[in-house]
Amino acid sequence: MQFPLPKINESFKSTDAKEGITSLWGSFGIGKSTLALQIAWKNALNRKNVLYIYSKPNFPFNKISTLFERNLDALLENIQFIKSTNFLELFRLVFNLEFIILNRLRSGKGILRMIIIDSLTDLYRLELRHDKKGKNIGLNYKLNQILANLSYLNKQYDIDILITNELSRNTIEGVIYDVESGGNVMEYWVKNSIKIERTDVVNNRKFILYDGDRKILSVFNSRLTNHGFE
Repeated sequence: MQFPLPKINESFKSTDAKEGITSLWGSFGIGKSTLALQIAWKNALNRKNVLYIYSKPNFPFNKISTLFERNLDALLENIQFIKSTNFLELFRLVFNLEFIILNRLRSGKGILRMIIIDSLTDLYRLELRHDKKGKNIGLNYKLNQILANLSYLNKQYDIDILITNELSRNTIEGVIYDVESGGNVMEYWVKNSIKIERTDVVNNRKFILYDGDRKILSVFNSRLTNHGFE
């Protein structure tokens, strides 16, 4: 997986970034979709076929046009966008991905090299209910199955998997910690992760890169502009 920021490539070079699932997470409006689109663009320019699944309410047409106005044709040539509107639809879509992969091969379109889901947990969180424990158990099961299937596709077909995820909080012995939405399920399946945080400087973001054992690999800042992170 190629990233648009050299420091991310350098940090993940010491790990096997192709193995397992990589997550990109942080609070609302922090720039996750912007970076995910930049990653899709970076890999598409290297002639990799990318499938980008978008689950948020409004598809980011304006953001895509602004980010890639000079390379839009090259971007769309190698990226297929799919919109998902509810969690059950996303669940079914992920379980049909292997058929999409095999159909592309049969039709001569080539193997997918990257799957991006932006965001994996938005639709999941919308359906969680504090008063419906049974439903929540079913949702957690489906989330686990989605991640298991993505991990299988990564290993079976050598496909890079990137997901964006929301920030949640957990309290242990009175101390509040930032964690990825999805809790233990995410911890089990995610191999490497990139957390984005705000700083005291407007449009300046702090990046924290973790390996699968939650060991910090790198910390650096990057500026968010109309044309993405730089």
